[in-house]
Amino acid sequence: MALLVAACGSAPEAPAPPPPDEALGRAARAGRLALEVERPADAARLYGVALARARERDDAAAIADTGIGLAVAELTRGQASAALRTTREVRAELVRRGASVPATLVLAEALALYRLGDKVQADAAAVLVTRQATEDADAARRAWFLRGLIAADRGDGTTLGEARTALADATTRGFRGDARELDAAAALQLGDMAAARRLAQETATLRREGLDYRGVSRALALCHHGPHDRP
Repeated sequence: MALLVAACGSAPEAPAPPPPDEALGRAARAGRLALEVERPADAARLYGVALARARERDDAAAIADTGIGLAVAELTRGQASAALRTTREVRAELVRRGASVPATLVLAEALALYRLGDKVQADAAAVLVTRQATEDADAARRAWFLRGLIAADRGDGTTLGEARTALADATTRGFRGDARELDAAAALQLGDMAAARRLAQETATLRREGLDYRGVSRALALCHHGPHDRP
């Protein structure tokens, strides 16, 4: 009886985290470096190795981190279908383990959906990310930018306005570029062609300074009223 009372009065100890895996760590670090030097094919291979190790270890945190890295590498390579498959597989694995799903993973899923032309599901996924602003403010801003692009494509001025408000206090170059691009899209919707061209040129300059060449081409397409390139 004394043992039973003692057991009821204390919580079981949490399982200890798995010991560090040097092979996993090396592969993940190498994958991150490969992305930084613009070698997405190598990054995808290395992150794939790291993700496999994380799964073997049943390490939810490592599965999330390496899964996000793999999805980013696949998106960088232009492999949106592969990125969507990765994000959904990793999300399911995290849910099955009772682990939280990072906002960045959901953002990668939303971006993959957008590139595949599924704007309805892309917007729905982006909404989930915006609701996690306290967890990951940067991911929420990126999600608002994506929602703004979708809204501009649809002619939805209300959501576009909400996205512009969410990015109004942007300070870093990348987010300022996002804000300017949405401003340009709004000006285009209002028929203010001079303002749209000026803002699109400002966007292109910010994108170029940040080495975001996909963003540069998208801004120039907006400047010339052409179809949007997907982000």
